[in-house]
Amino acid sequence: MKTVDFHTHLLSSEVSFDRLYDKVAISLFAKKLGANKDELLNEKYEGYVKTLIRNISESKHLSKSVVLPVDAIVSSKGLEIEHDKTVCSNNDDVHELYKRFPNQVIPFFSINPNRTDALDLIDKYVSLGFKGAKFLQNYWDIDINDKKYIPYFEKIKAYDLPIIIHTGSEHAVPSNKIYEKVEVANLAIKIGCKVVLAHFGVNMVMEHHVSKIFNNFSFDNNKFGDDYFKTIEYLEKNENVYADLSAMIMCFRSKIVEDLAKNQTHIHHKLLFGTDYPVPFSVLFSYHDLGLQKRLELERIKNPFDRNIAFFNQYFDENSTLYTNWQKLIKD
Repeated sequence: MKTVDFHTHLLSSEVSFDRLYDKVAISLFAKKLGANKDELLNEKYEGYVKTLIRNISESKHLSKSVVLPVDAIVSSKGLEIEHDKTVCSNNDDVHELYKRFPNQVIPFFSINPNRTDALDLIDKYVSLGFKGAKFLQNYWDIDINDKKYIPYFEKIKAYDLPIIIHTGSEHAVPSNKIYEKVEVANLAIKIGCKVVLAHFGVNMVMEHHVSKIFNNFSFDNNKFGDDYFKTIEYLEKNENVYADLSAMIMCFRSKIVEDLAKNQTHIHHKLLFGTDYPVPFSVLFSYHDLGLQKRLELERIKNPFDRNIAFFNQYFDENSTLYTNWQKLIKD
C-alpha cells in the first residue's frame, strides 16, 4: 500500500532551533522523528531537509509528501510584521526543495492574502508547478471570511487548487483561538474552493470547560465536543470540503480515530491521510484504545511516516479511501 502525506511542513531556512519548544522537541523526539539530534543542531535547515527527504524516501508506504510553507504575519496595509524563524518557511524554499527532490515533494504555497501582490504571487507559484495553498489565519490573526478576500479565493477556485485551512488547536506558534474554528472556512467554501479542514477541526484537549474535563477520557462520541460534529457536518453538507487527519496522534485527538473508522463511514471519501511532520507524536503515550503490547510494537517502527500509517491501519483497512483520496485534489 502506498499513499501521500497531505500535511508535511518545511521549516524556515533561518531555523536555529533555539526556541524552548524546539529544544524540548529535539531532545525528546529527534530519534522518533527519524532524525539525528546532532545533525539537526549542527546543520540546522539542511539537517532538517536531509532528515525529511530520507524519511520519505525510505518509507515503505509513503510515495510523496505535500510540503507546506507558512507565510509571515502581514498587516492590513500589506506590511510584513513578523515571521517565526522556525515555522515560517517561504515558498521559494519549497520550490528549491521541489526542484531538488521532485520524486518526494508535492509543493503547496502559503500566501498571506494581506500581501498587496497576493494575486500575482498565486499566478507565479502556480506557473512554477505548485499544487495547492496553505492558510494559517490563526497565526496571521485575520478573519478570512472578510469579503475583501473574495478575489483571492476566486483565483484559487479558478486554478482548481485545494486549500488547506488550519482548524483546531495550535501550539507551535501564537494563535488567535477565534480563528481556529471550522467556521473560518465559510467564505472559501461558499465561493467553491476545494477546502481541506486541517486536523479535522479538533483540539488536542477536546473539552476545556472544567465541568467537562473528564469527557476527554471518554470514548463515547457524544462526549467528543462540538468541533468534532461540526466538522462531520461540514463534510456531509459541502461537496467541496475535505478534512485531513494530521497531528491526530496527539493527546486526546487520537481517541476519535476509531469512531471515524467504524461509525462515520459515510465521510471516508472526504478524509485525507496526513501527519503534520515534524510535529512530535507518540503512539505510546497518546490517548486511544490500543493495548500496551500493540503500542510498544508500533513505537518500535523506526520510520515516522510508516509508524503513523501503521497506527491508522489498526482502524482503517489498507485499502481504505483514506489513503487514496488525495488523488481527487492533486493534479498530476
